[in-house]
Amino acid sequence: MTTEISFNLTTEPWIPARLPDGAVLELSLRDTFAQAHDIQDLVGEVPTQVFAITRLLLAILHRSLPEINRPVDDWIELWNEPKLLTELIDDYLCQWSERFDLLHPETPFYQVAQLHTKKGEVSGLEKLIADVPNGEPFFTTRRDRGVGSISVAEAARWLVHVHAFDVSGIKSGADGDDRVKGGKGYPIGTGWAGELGGVLLEGRNLKETLLLNLVLGDDADTPFAAGDLPSWEREPQTGAVEFNGKHEPTGQIELFTWQSRRVRLVHDGAAVTGVLIANGDALRPQNLFRQETMTAWRRSKPQETKLRIEPVYMPRTHNPERSFWRGLSALFPEIPAEGYAAAMRPGNLQWISTILAKEDGLHDISVRTHAYGISYGTQSSTVDEIIDDAFMVHSALISDTGRELTARVVDVIAATEQAVDALGHLAGNLAIAAGGDNAGPRDRARERAYFAIDPQFRRWLAALDIGVDVDNVLVDWRETARTIIRRQAEEIVDASGPAAWIGREAKIGGVVNTPKAYEWFLGALYNALPEPQRGRAESEERSA
Repeated sequence: MTTEISFNLTTEPWIPARLPDGAVLELSLRDTFAQAHDIQDLVGEVPTQVFAITRLLLAILHRSLPEINRPVDDWIELWNEPKLLTELIDDYLCQWSERFDLLHPETPFYQVAQLHTKKGEVSGLEKLIADVPNGEPFFTTRRDRGVGSISVAEAARWLVHVHAFDVSGIKSGADGDDRVKGGKGYPIGTGWAGELGGVLLEGRNLKETLLLNLVLGDDADTPFAAGDLPSWEREPQTGAVEFNGKHEPTGQIELFTWQSRRVRLVHDGAAVTGVLIANGDALRPQNLFRQETMTAWRRSKPQETKLRIEPVYMPRTHNPERSFWRGLSALFPEIPAEGYAAAMRPGNLQWISTILAKEDGLHDISVRTHAYGISYGTQSSTVDEIIDDAFMVHSALISDTGRELTARVVDVIAATEQAVDALGHLAGNLAIAAGGDNAGPRDRARERAYFAIDPQFRRWLAALDIGVDVDNVLVDWRETARTIIRRQAEEIVDASGPAAWIGREAKIGGVVNTPKAYEWFLGALYNALPEPQRGRAESEERSA
């Protein structure tokens, strides 16, 4: 008599959840929803796992709810409940329980049961695990324990992640995929979430986090069209392509569970020992802002020229070299009086703004705005850097009533960046004065300045709300930033040697030396961040 092997995600623990006391435990899907009000947040082997798994939870939550007729009112009712509607969620998970079995012989979750190549190849787990670079086994935290096998629970987390963030490049050629040539699957791009600058709104607990990202309708309080289904409610996939890249997803649920790869986990019932990953369904990212609610969007003139339509909006990815708060303008872009906007905020932020216009009770909460993403290497075939950054904002900045305050904050960020650039030019000019190259000292000075400014700005931003005296708080920040930057400038000047004080002839600006470089710096600093009594300095920045 044989026992059927099973690992059902609805009942088996696999989602790492952090409690308020810092303890981390693994929970099943059912327990995660049932305890969401007591869970602080989710964790993972890499931060992007949290983003991918949260999107899976959102798809389940969407499909568990009864028909939405009044999106804003229905959402407010959910927010005011002490817990998630676990009975509805349990009923839904029970209905689709079989499709959540990771090891099901016919319909394994997020996999193709009989997936194979012509030659029957299977890959090692480095193809599945994002923190083990291909060909670089020494650059990983797993060196001591290896990747010969992993637990089924961990494999489940990486499986969700690979559909969301898998690298591009050559894949195994699945039998049945007519795109395969010479036994190889040629690049179709990264997983869908890899195309995004992911933005997750986080509350005080997981229940709030899920609801803050649960977009139930559009700006006009109209429910979304029916027919938006997750992958497990559709027919099981095969090795063949289902959508050829021209398909426009119905809505956010389809995107949350988009099958960008065809996968089969190789296991012995107790552990996963290998994997087969082939190309799945490609997506065109242009103008999917109605369906994809967890990224900002930028208007793309090159895409408009290429496609001969306008406007065309593309997902705005994160810059790993910039703190997330420096891109605040992308989250709160200006809305033109006429014509097309140059940028669009994420749908989840726009939705919460719609909620705030109606629900007074949400006007005094803080929201952690969390950036997730991956910066890929050459031809998006490797992982260069994982983006994981967040800042707190008061709900006042999200609401329409806070647009003026937000615009002023965006302006002061730009001014702060100008001041940091002035410091960089000072360091560069002193290097030139001493007979050296300016690029290295300039960049190091900027990096050091942002390192010092970063925690101060985050604290200042988190304290802003609709009741503050805007002029006073902006004066406070300008004073803080000026103090930090001027102190660092003095340290740079003190470290400049005798050669820099004597100076030398530069390509522009005549002789550059320490006194002159510092004079230029002060003019640029006070031009960017003027003192209240001085107004804007007439002196403008000069760079040798």
